[in-house]
Amino acid sequence: MSNINNDNINVLRNIIVSSQHLDRRSSASIEDIVSDICGLQYDPNPTIHLNQYMMLWNRKKDFAIEDLDIAAYKEFRVIETFSFKRNMFFVPYNEFAIYRAATKGIVRWGSSDESWLNLGNNPQDQAAENELKNSLKGMSGMNTKQIWAHLNLSNEWENYRKGRLENNRSLELPIFRAFYRLKRKTELLTCGRNPGTFREAVYILKENVGIDDWPNKEIDEHQARIYVIEKLISAFGVTDPIHISHITGVRTVDIKPIFIQLEAEKKILQLPFKIGKKMHYIHSSKAQLLDDSDNKTTDENSEEVRLISPMDTIVRDKRWLETFFDYSFKFEYFKKKGMKWPLSILVGNRFVGYVDCKMERRTKKFIIKERNVFDSAFINHKGIELEIQDLAAFHGATEIIEKRYQP
Repeated sequence: MSNINNDNINVLRNIIVSSQHLDRRSSASIEDIVSDICGLQYDPNPTIHLNQYMMLWNRKKDFAIEDLDIAAYKEFRVIETFSFKRNMFFVPYNEFAIYRAATKGIVRWGSSDESWLNLGNNPQDQAAENELKNSLKGMSGMNTKQIWAHLNLSNEWENYRKGRLENNRSLELPIFRAFYRLKRKTELLTCGRNPGTFREAVYILKENVGIDDWPNKEIDEHQARIYVIEKLISAFGVTDPIHISHITGVRTVDIKPIFIQLEAEKKILQLPFKIGKKMHYIHSSKAQLLDDSDNKTTDENSEEVRLISPMDTIVRDKRWLETFFDYSFKFEYFKKKGMKWPLSILVGNRFVGYVDCKMERRTKKFIIKERNVFDSAFINHKGIELEIQDLAAFHGATEIIEKRYQP
């Protein structure tokens, strides 16, 4: 790094870690934590507990799986919806409409939510949406098969699904398109997920749980993006337009003017030194931390250890991660055999290695396939061992088996 000293980088790391609620587990509500870190990415990989649960386990004091399930699927304090990079996230109920407006124009897989939904703005598809909504009024939650059984379309749905696998859309009925559109618009809410490896979704019409309109539904796309980008700057502690683009999928060219506006309004500040060849920014609410002498030191023997999921927001942009933490890792998500699911080991404000784990739910064994601690100062750190034990307990494991330890 150029034009930055060790004290500077230590301060910035502390700001990042505290902004992400990773310095100490919070007693705040789930919706407040989710708001502060700008959402939880839903991920279906079942190697260990799903990413959204891991993200909260690392951040919320005494967190249990059912806490998020109740908040999301029973009380709807957080909503499962499509957001950054057109992926599924949990966002707070009060901010749902803001996130949808901010992310509707993000282009991925050749289209955006906005352009894809516009294809259905025709009388046939609108009529099909109304038909589906009317048939689901007053109904309790149902999975996909139950919905089509309720509509006496089970055979048609199965034939359509088989046709899709062969890239044959000739069996697609307008009401099937309506189903996907209502899911994408979150007119059909996810109100539960069934037990099983991949947690099959259960859907319900939003009006059936008392949601007629979303708070902030009138916000336009530009104002929504300003709101969300300012929140992201605060959530990461230290960032730049390219980093925010990598996280969200919004083009850097569209993000830079918002940074300029926020800086002019003194809501964000440019750091007084370069990191590498770039300038970075901090939210003005955190500016005092740059000069806080208590923020310049950390205890290397601190018991504050976190085991970070590879889908956690803090490690999603490898360039940013390496810039501020001199740390990176690799994993192949879609590899069928020998796939790693590395949990990055965060001790205080330093990433010191990773553990590759899996949970054997049938035998209740928590398997550590590999442990790599790159920083020799932390090879025998007792906090890492205690955190692994806590993680195994979080999974309900009765035994921990370690296959390989590579200091």
